[in-house]
Amino acid sequence: MKQTKLSVAIKATLLGASIVLAPASFAVDKELLDILKANGAITEDQYTELSMSNMMNKQNKPSDEMLKKMAWAGKLKVKGDLRLRQEFRNDTNGSSKREDRQRYRARIAVEGQVTDTVTAGVRMASNGGATSTNETLGDGFENDTVYFDRAYINWTPLSGLDLMGGKIKQPWEQVSGGLVWDGDVNPEGGAARYTAKLAGAEIIGSVGHFVLDDIDGYSFDEDQTMRYGQLTAKFNVAGAKAMLGGSIYDYDANKAGAFTSGGGNDSTKYSLQEIFGSLNINAGLPLTVYGQYVVNGDADGLNDGEDTAWLLGVETKMGRWKASYDYRETELNAVNGAFNDSDFAGGRTDSEGNRWKLSYKIDKNFSVGTTYIDSEVGQLNGDLDSDIWQIDLKAKF
Repeated sequence: MKQTKLSVAIKATLLGASIVLAPASFAVDKELLDILKANGAITEDQYTELSMSNMMNKQNKPSDEMLKKMAWAGKLKVKGDLRLRQEFRNDTNGSSKREDRQRYRARIAVEGQVTDTVTAGVRMASNGGATSTNETLGDGFENDTVYFDRAYINWTPLSGLDLMGGKIKQPWEQVSGGLVWDGDVNPEGGAARYTAKLAGAEIIGSVGHFVLDDIDGYSFDEDQTMRYGQLTAKFNVAGAKAMLGGSIYDYDANKAGAFTSGGGNDSTKYSLQEIFGSLNINAGLPLTVYGQYVVNGDADGLNDGEDTAWLLGVETKMGRWKASYDYRETELNAVNGAFNDSDFAGGRTDSEGNRWKLSYKIDKNFSVGTTYIDSEVGQLNGDLDSDIWQIDLKAKF
């Protein structure tokens, strides 16, 4: 797999000392020498000596001992991304409130191949919110805090079976939109995921147990937790790619303290039952049509009937352009407002509205995009109308 420049640079820095101490006959790649010189790992004299040795001894191979010392570096993967955002927001609730802000999201991840079947990794990100890693500019140039948003071990004891634990990437399948889960949520606990081929279809089954709130003085089974199970099928319909799945996300309240929820919910119980699907079709343009329906079967309280949510969307790609649109309606207690999309209606439930997205890929890992969200929040949750316009510049490395 081709390595990114950052990955090469980091590995080069780590290997610098080894190369400096290597025999003069050791053949070194010129690109690596240039990086070592640029970051100060070797001096000008050492660069010249190694370059000359490299030209004279390209046919020489590193010793087995040297290869063993440096082999670990080939098992590391380093990658990251940076997003700069200009956001305009106008909220209306009797009076109008306008907010313009500049934000960034920065993430960098390191993953290592521990054994043939085990990988372990960490990822660091700006900001520490469960549903947002955006950092807002404007704090007198203070240095910003970095958080671990992933720390995990993944074991593949059998082909197709992944056992993962820690603070992990979302192990479930979903369609675009964040109706139940914001894309920045990284659950904490353990999950198992199995993928198999059956009658020409790809079947994906996964289950998991996650801890939302650990309560001191109580046993493990009295903590606030969430369990889930999901079954998804990916298959072809008349030559078109399709996906269909169903999920259950079941929350257990703890024996003390408040239930972890947000976004205006007033229910104390959640058992989300979800169906979702997508279909790729060609209608002159390649289109992906997708949808999602959720019901909270355990909703209680004064608004226990406000328990359903749905979303419909369409997406297309035209060369370097990508565009999408979705419409959604989320009743007050249909989803847990602590974890749904934090951009749409500010994460509030009892909301509905539209989202348009358009992006252009300037280069392979560099793009610009814009998003417009027009949402309304009902009287049960503040009677608020919001217009949000975001302009993003994204870089991956």
